[in-house]
Amino acid sequence: MTTAPRPSSASDSPHAASAPGVLDVADGMGRLLGDRALYDQILARFRDDYRESAGTIRAAIGAGNLEVAERLAHTLKGAAGLIGASSLYLQASLLELALRNRAPGQEDAVASVERALEDVMRAIDSAPAGATAADAPAQPNAQADRAVVAQLAGLLDRGDGSALDVLEASRASLAAALGAVAFGEVSRAANRFDFEAALELLRRAAGEPGQA
Repeated sequence: MTTAPRPSSASDSPHAASAPGVLDVADGMGRLLGDRALYDQILARFRDDYRESAGTIRAAIGAGNLEVAERLAHTLKGAAGLIGASSLYLQASLLELALRNRAPGQEDAVASVERALEDVMRAIDSAPAGATAADAPAQPNAQADRAVVAQLAGLLDRGDGSALDVLEASRASLAAALGAVAFGEVSRAANRFDFEAALELLRRAAGEPGQA
């Protein structure tokens, strides 16, 4: 089950102010243990990967592929939760529920997702750029690597599609913590949406079999 965005914090990012109900930067960074560079990477990936999500979901519904549409809505919901986009998270959740229950009003739900998504994209596009991996030299940090492993384990355990974003954005840290071969195995399992197998592989590589 995807974890909903937490209530807004009074602490704002030094690089971009939170937009109430649209993009809560403090919440998003809190989910990533305050890692601004990682948050910026995930925002950039979200912008590139999810800009056309509403149209893709609408096309899947039109083609009668409701299971595909539901999975896309679930993945969008998880990604919205990870970056602190609470309104989009809510609208994607309602759409996912409507699709799961084959309820009427799916087109209206898609339209609500589309409006919320446009708001998030405007917030991302207008935010001043923060630190990125390209701006700063890599600084290996074993504690930070372990923190990313723990973050990924929690997402996989909940079946949260945001795990795919963390896998991509934290590739270097995860490969350093798990080893390149193990990281590849975890990544392949997760991208098949076999989160249970990915979690088992992650725990094994991290030397924590059986731990949550």
